Amino acid sequence: MTKQEFLDGLRRSLVSGLETSEVNEHINYYSQYIDSQIRTGIPEEEVMASLGEPRLIAKTLLGMEDVETVTEEYVEDEGVKDTNYRYFNFNGKTIKLPGWLFTILVCVISFFVLTFVFALLTRLLPFFFMIMFGIMVYRFVRNIFR
Repeated sequence: MTKQEFLDGLRRSLVSGLETSEVNEHINYYSQYIDSQIRTGIPEEEVMASLGEPRLIAKTLLGMEDVETVTEEYVEDEGVKDTNYRYFNFNGKTIKLPGWLFTILVCVISFFVLTFVFALLTRLLPFFFMIMFGIMVYRFVRNIFR
């Protein structure tokens, strides 16, 4: 199968289920993908064989459109991210943490922050009560001698 035969078959299979603009997006994506693979030195026959049948691809794409109504752009370089991990980007570097480790870190940090706040309050609370007691005595005395 040639590139053109593949794209024609894909277009025929997609036309019945998608809008023209969405069909064109998919066709453009596969056309660019095939061209990029050929530019890397892979023969067209191998690229076409690795893609498989255009009908099956169209069936998959049509099934995806039923599940997600939001149209997505194809991003060739972005890898699939595992949902069991948390990803953080710091200055262009991606840090990958397992979900269980992230949960433990959040719990430990929360514990230390709450301990610090509690310790601070227990140290400041007596001074706060002394100041409030002084203010109340002052107001009481002022009200008596008015």
